[in-house]
Amino acid sequence: MLKPMPNPFRFNQIVSKEYFCNRPESSLMRDLVLSGQNVASMGPRRTGKTSLALEVCRKAKRKVVHADMMRVDSYAEVIKRLVEACIRDNTSGRIEGFIKNLAYLRPTFAIDPISGGGQWTVSPSAKSTPENVIDTLRLIEQRCRETGAIVFIDEFQDLTALPRHEGFIAQMRAEIQKWSDTAIIFAGSDRDLMKALFMDPSNPFYQAATVLHIDTIDETLFRKHIELRFEQSRKAISSECLDAVLTLTDQHPNSAQKLLYFLWNQTDLKGTADSEILSPALELIIRAEQDEFERTLTNLTLMQARALTTVARIGGENTVSADFLETARIRNPTSCTKALMRCVQLKILLKDRSRYHFTNPFFREWLKNS
Repeated sequence: MLKPMPNPFRFNQIVSKEYFCNRPESSLMRDLVLSGQNVASMGPRRTGKTSLALEVCRKAKRKVVHADMMRVDSYAEVIKRLVEACIRDNTSGRIEGFIKNLAYLRPTFAIDPISGGGQWTVSPSAKSTPENVIDTLRLIEQRCRETGAIVFIDEFQDLTALPRHEGFIAQMRAEIQKWSDTAIIFAGSDRDLMKALFMDPSNPFYQAATVLHIDTIDETLFRKHIELRFEQSRKAISSECLDAVLTLTDQHPNSAQKLLYFLWNQTDLKGTADSEILSPALELIIRAEQDEFERTLTNLTLMQARALTTVARIGGENTVSADFLETARIRNPTSCTKALMRCVQLKILLKDRSRYHFTNPFFREWLKNS
């Protein structure tokens, strides 16, 4: 009897090693950070920015200080996330000297009640200032020079929500421009904010990093990756089915991997995933997420819900055309645009030039058939 194989597709998590689909940006990012150059990676959420950065560091055999700034709300929290990222999973004897330098942060060593392992945590003063963050960055950079580590600041644009952030951003830029050997990877899912930070000449971070736009994976590479994962697990996927998966998910890496996960589960060993298997796999995902879809729709106004449903059913291109407005039952083009922009603010839709598209393609499929 053949031994069952693990599902080769991963979603809603960091993807690495054999599960990671190599992409052209990998080589460029690797060359840049190994030369001490900073990189700004920007693109929608769940397009693989974090997985890309961590896989680049892993393949380069470099340690990484990975601090996620999503929804950070104070300078004390910024310090906490930076420091805990620096000391996370570090068993080196050098950690003791580093901890001593953090005495003003009240470091404590706690035992995880679930894993039984130990971990350091810090408690910065609630009155921490931008200057305290800069001091912390300086200390981390010193440690990175000693260990050859790369700094990775995820959701970097969320620092702009902090009070007096303009001065802080300027101070941060002044500090990191002194770093000659330690590279920083900045990543962010709000493309407009990231562009303003790194591509606007009036911003202190202008040209502080090489900008990489991370979006869908090259179709040829992605197809080969998917086919190989099926083949290595003693299954196959038909060309028609793979076409449908990429079309349904707009080649969005996380969404495609999610659909492929359920599709692979529905396919027998030595069998072939086809259109007949795709339908129940898609239904499983939609059924699992239906409560969330219903809650999202309930929190919208009637006009917003109509505009959103119309994008799902006829597309998000000509949203001020007579056909779109008639289908949405909205008289005023301006009102329709406001309704759609509210959906963009709520991260339900993304706007790419004049086209709106769903951040979650499974929500779109549910609306189409509801």
